[in-house]
Amino acid sequence: MGLFSKLFQKKNQSLKTVQSKSFNNPECQQFWNLKCYIDTILNENRYIAKSEYRPYLLKEKKTVEYFAVLENSRMLRPFCESNGLALDDVKRTLNRYRNFEALADEHNEAFIKRAMKEDKTYLDNILREVDPKIVLDEDQRRVVLTDEDYCLVIAGAGAGKTTTMQSIMGLIPIKGGTVTYDGK
Repeated sequence: MGLFSKLFQKKNQSLKTVQSKSFNNPECQQFWNLKCYIDTILNENRYIAKSEYRPYLLKEKKTVEYFAVLENSRMLRPFCESNGLALDDVKRTLNRYRNFEALADEHNEAFIKRAMKEDKTYLDNILREVDPKIVLDEDQRRVVLTDEDYCLVIAGAGAGKTTTMQSIMGLIPIKGGTVTYDGK
Protein backbone atom coordinates (compact mmCIF):
# COMPACT_ATOMS: atom_id res chain seq x y z
CA MET A 1 0.00 0.00 0.00
CA GLY A 2 1.48 3.35 -1.03
CA LEU A 3 1.92 6.64 0.71
CA PHE A 4 -1.17 8.24 -0.82
CA SER A 5 -3.55 5.55 0.37
CA LYS A 6 -2.09 5.47 3.88
CA LEU A 7 -0.95 8.94 4.83
CA PHE A 8 -3.42 11.19 3.16
CA GLN A 9 -6.76 9.71 4.02
CA LYS A 10 -9.11 12.00 5.89
CA LYS A 11 -8.66 11.90 9.65
CA ASN A 12 -11.36 10.08 11.58
CA GLN A 13 -12.55 8.36 8.39
CA SER A 14 -12.29 4.89 9.87
CA LEU A 15 -13.45 6.07 13.29
CA LYS A 16 -16.98 6.10 11.88
CA THR A 17 -16.95 2.31 11.79
CA VAL A 18 -17.14 1.95 15.57
CA GLN A 19 -18.25 -1.38 16.97
CA SER A 20 -21.84 -0.65 17.87
CA LYS A 21 -23.15 -1.87 21.18
CA SER A 22 -25.99 -0.40 23.18
CA PHE A 23 -26.15 0.06 26.95
CA ASN A 24 -28.96 1.33 29.16
CA ASN A 25 -26.48 3.02 31.47
CA PRO A 26 -25.16 6.27 29.86
CA GLU A 27 -21.77 5.96 31.58
CA CYS A 28 -21.37 2.47 30.12
CA GLN A 29 -22.24 3.77 26.66
CA GLN A 30 -19.74 6.63 26.97
CA PHE A 31 -17.07 4.24 28.17
CA TRP A 32 -17.78 1.77 25.36
CA ASN A 33 -17.50 4.59 22.81
CA LEU A 34 -14.17 5.61 24.37
CA LYS A 35 -12.94 2.00 24.21
CA CYS A 36 -13.88 1.79 20.53
CA TYR A 37 -12.20 5.14 19.78
CA ILE A 38 -8.95 4.07 21.45
CA ASP A 39 -9.00 0.62 19.80
CA THR A 40 -9.68 2.10 16.38
CA ILE A 41 -7.19 4.96 16.44
CA LEU A 42 -4.34 2.79 17.74
CA ASN A 43 -4.99 0.19 15.00
CA GLU A 44 -4.91 2.64 12.10
CA ASN A 45 -1.95 2.71 9.78
CA ARG A 46 -1.31 6.45 9.95
CA TYR A 47 0.27 9.12 12.11
CA ILE A 48 -1.92 10.18 15.05
CA ALA A 49 -1.68 13.92 15.74
CA LYS A 50 -1.96 15.16 19.31
CA SER A 51 -4.47 17.77 18.17
CA GLU A 52 -6.71 14.95 17.02
CA TYR A 53 -6.88 12.82 20.16
CA ARG A 54 -6.29 15.24 23.03
CA PRO A 55 -9.66 17.06 22.77
CA TYR A 56 -11.55 13.76 22.63
CA LEU A 57 -9.70 12.27 25.60
CA LEU A 58 -10.19 15.46 27.60
CA LYS A 59 -13.93 15.35 26.83
CA GLU A 60 -14.06 11.78 28.20
CA LYS A 61 -12.17 12.58 31.42
CA LYS A 62 -15.29 12.55 33.63
CA THR A 63 -16.33 9.15 32.27
CA VAL A 64 -12.90 7.74 33.04
CA GLU A 65 -12.98 9.28 36.52
CA TYR A 66 -16.38 7.63 37.12
CA PHE A 67 -14.92 4.21 36.30
CA ALA A 68 -11.75 4.94 38.28
CA VAL A 69 -13.85 5.63 41.38
CA LEU A 70 -15.62 2.31 40.85
CA GLU A 71 -12.24 0.60 40.47
CA ASN A 72 -10.75 2.22 43.57
CA SER A 73 -13.79 1.37 45.67
CA ARG A 74 -13.73 -2.25 44.46
CA MET A 75 -17.16 -1.82 42.90
CA LEU A 76 -16.00 -2.18 39.30
CA ARG A 77 -16.56 -5.94 39.00
CA PRO A 78 -20.19 -5.92 40.22
CA PHE A 79 -20.90 -2.79 38.17
CA CYS A 80 -19.53 -4.42 35.00
CA GLU A 81 -21.44 -7.66 35.66
CA SER A 82 -24.75 -5.86 36.19
CA ASN A 83 -24.29 -3.67 33.08
CA GLY A 84 -22.92 -6.20 30.60
CA LEU A 85 -19.39 -4.80 30.35
CA ALA A 86 -16.38 -7.12 30.29
CA LEU A 87 -14.16 -6.31 33.27
CA ASP A 88 -10.98 -6.98 31.27
CA ASP A 89 -12.12 -4.53 28.56
CA VAL A 90 -12.74 -1.85 31.17
CA LYS A 91 -9.40 -2.35 32.91
CA ARG A 92 -7.55 -2.41 29.59
CA THR A 93 -9.29 0.76 28.41
CA LEU A 94 -8.58 2.58 31.68
CA ASN A 95 -4.92 1.64 31.37
CA ARG A 96 -4.77 2.69 27.72
CA TYR A 97 -6.49 6.00 28.52
CA ARG A 98 -4.05 6.75 31.32
CA ASN A 99 -1.07 5.93 29.09
CA PHE A 100 -2.43 7.16 25.78
CA GLU A 101 0.25 9.78 25.16
CA ALA A 102 2.98 7.12 25.40
CA LEU A 103 0.92 4.64 23.34
CA ALA A 104 0.38 7.26 20.64
CA ASP A 105 4.12 8.08 20.63
CA GLU A 106 4.96 4.36 20.23
CA HIS A 107 2.33 4.00 17.50
CA ASN A 108 3.66 7.06 15.64
CA GLU A 109 7.27 5.91 15.90
CA ALA A 110 6.31 2.50 14.48
CA PHE A 111 4.31 4.20 11.72
CA ILE A 112 7.20 6.47 10.74
CA LYS A 113 9.65 3.52 10.63
CA ARG A 114 7.23 1.53 8.43
CA ALA A 115 6.50 4.50 6.17
CA MET A 116 10.20 5.28 5.75
CA LYS A 117 10.75 1.73 4.46
CA GLU A 118 7.54 1.24 2.47
CA ASP A 119 7.61 4.68 0.85
CA LYS A 120 11.36 5.00 0.35
CA THR A 121 11.05 5.46 -3.42
CA TYR A 122 8.45 8.20 -3.03
CA LEU A 123 10.49 10.01 -0.38
CA ASP A 124 13.66 9.63 -2.49
CA ASN A 125 11.93 11.39 -5.38
CA ILE A 126 9.70 13.88 -3.59
CA LEU A 127 11.67 16.89 -4.86
CA ARG A 128 13.05 15.37 -8.08
CA GLU A 129 11.10 17.85 -10.24
CA VAL A 130 12.59 20.81 -8.34
CA ASP A 131 16.17 19.51 -8.28
CA PRO A 132 17.14 15.91 -9.13
CA LYS A 133 20.16 16.14 -6.79
CA ILE A 134 18.05 16.69 -3.67
CA VAL A 135 17.48 13.62 -1.52
CA LEU A 136 16.01 13.92 1.96
CA ASP A 137 18.06 12.48 4.82
CA GLU A 138 16.48 10.41 7.61
CA ASP A 139 15.73 13.36 9.90
CA GLN A 140 14.09 15.28 7.06
CA ARG A 141 11.96 12.26 6.16
CA ARG A 142 10.80 11.99 9.77
CA VAL A 143 9.72 15.64 9.73
CA VAL A 144 7.81 15.13 6.46
CA LEU A 145 6.01 12.05 7.83
CA THR A 146 5.13 13.71 11.16
CA ASP A 147 1.59 14.98 10.76
CA GLU A 148 1.31 17.37 13.71
CA ASP A 149 -0.35 20.77 13.47
CA TYR A 150 2.88 22.42 14.61
CA CYS A 151 6.38 21.23 13.82
CA LEU A 152 9.53 23.04 14.91
CA VAL A 153 12.56 22.27 12.75
CA ILE A 154 15.86 23.36 14.27
CA ALA A 155 19.10 22.87 12.37
CA GLY A 156 22.23 24.72 11.39
CA ALA A 157 22.80 26.70 8.22
CA GLY A 158 22.70 24.55 5.09
CA ALA A 159 21.20 21.57 6.90
CA GLY A 160 18.12 21.41 4.67
CA LYS A 161 15.36 23.14 6.63
CA THR A 162 14.02 24.84 3.50
CA THR A 163 14.16 21.60 1.53
CA THR A 164 12.26 19.84 4.31
CA MET A 165 9.61 22.57 4.44
CA GLN A 166 9.26 22.46 0.63
CA SER A 167 8.58 18.74 0.91
CA ILE A 168 5.92 19.33 3.56
CA MET A 169 4.36 22.17 1.57
CA GLY A 170 4.19 19.91 -1.47
CA LEU A 171 2.19 17.35 0.52
CA ILE A 172 -0.38 19.75 2.00
CA PRO A 173 -2.59 19.93 -1.13
CA ILE A 174 -2.43 16.13 -1.44
CA LYS A 175 -3.72 15.87 2.14
CA GLY A 176 -6.68 18.06 1.24
CA GLY A 177 -5.34 21.30 2.69
CA THR A 178 -4.35 24.60 1.16
CA VAL A 179 -1.13 26.58 1.16
CA THR A 180 -1.54 30.29 1.87
CA TYR A 181 0.90 33.14 2.41
CA ASP A 182 -0.26 36.44 3.84
CA GLY A 183 2.90 38.38 2.89
CA LYS A 184 3.88 39.42 6.42
